Amino acid sequence: MTMNAQELMRQYDAGKLNFSSQNLSRINLIGADLIGANLAQADLNHAVLILAFLNRANLSQANLLQASLSGANLSQADLLNANLRDADLHGAILCGADLRGADLSLAIALDANFSGADLRNANFSGADLRGADLRGANFREEKRAYEGATLRGADLRGADLRGANLSGADLSRANLAGANLSEASLREANLAQANLSEAILRGAFLTDANLSEANLTQASLRDAKMNRSILNQAILSQANLSEVTLNHAKLHKAKLDRANLTRAQMNQADLSRADLQNAILMDAVLVAAYLGRADLRQANLTRANFTRAEMSSALMTGAITDSMIQPDGSTVS
Repeated sequence: MTMNAQELMRQYDAGKLNFSSQNLSRINLIGADLIGANLAQADLNHAVLILAFLNRANLSQANLLQASLSGANLSQADLLNANLRDADLHGAILCGADLRGADLSLAIALDANFSGADLRNANFSGADLRGADLRGANFREEKRAYEGATLRGADLRGADLRGANLSGADLSRANLAGANLSEASLREANLAQANLSEAILRGAFLTDANLSEANLTQASLRDAKMNRSILNQAILSQANLSEVTLNHAKLHKAKLDRANLTRAQMNQADLSRADLQNAILMDAVLVAAYLGRADLRQANLTRANFTRAEMSSALMTGAITDSMIQPDGSTVS
């Protein structure tokens, strides 16, 4: 039997908190104060909860399919395994909320605040997270319990992900254009074919990440840790990769034209057939790197270290080689 809004609020105001497993489908609770209410396993599909106060509410395993939660306050709420598929969370506050295993696929979460939220194994496939605040959110993969979050194809344009833990997360084909991922952890994350153009990844941890065919045009990756990352056929045109560590990374056919690789560490990296035209590699270290058929025309290789590198078939026309250390260890005068 469906409980109506008037009866629910009457009982709540009288001190009742337990509404678990109630049928609240399509209920209208605009602006309702339900702080601390127990709505675990409740059916709230298509419910209208705009501007509602659900702080510390228990919504674990609740059905919020296509629910309207724009502007709602869900800070520190328990949404473990909740169904928020296609829900409207525009401007909602979910600071410190527990969203482990929650389904937010196709959800609209523009400008929503997920700072400090636990998002392990949450599904954001196709969700719209433009302008969302995800600072300090936890997406990390814990193989014994929770897998990495699924953000496949999610729209995260301009999102604030500073310091977020996205280790092991699936961000393949996600749109992260202009997003701020400074000092975020993306270890072993899947960013294949993701759009990271003009994204800020300063000091980010991308060790063992998959960025194959990703678009990083004009992205800022200064001091990023990218050892063993896969960037085959990635687009890094005009990207700032100064002081980045790319040891043992795979950059086969990557586009690095006009990229800034000043003081980059690329020991034993695979740069075969990479496009490095007009790139800046001043003081870069590429010991034992593989540059078969790489295009280094017009590149600035001043003081770059190519000791034991394989670059016999690389195109070097017009390259600046002042004080460059050659594969045989000799220095260009």
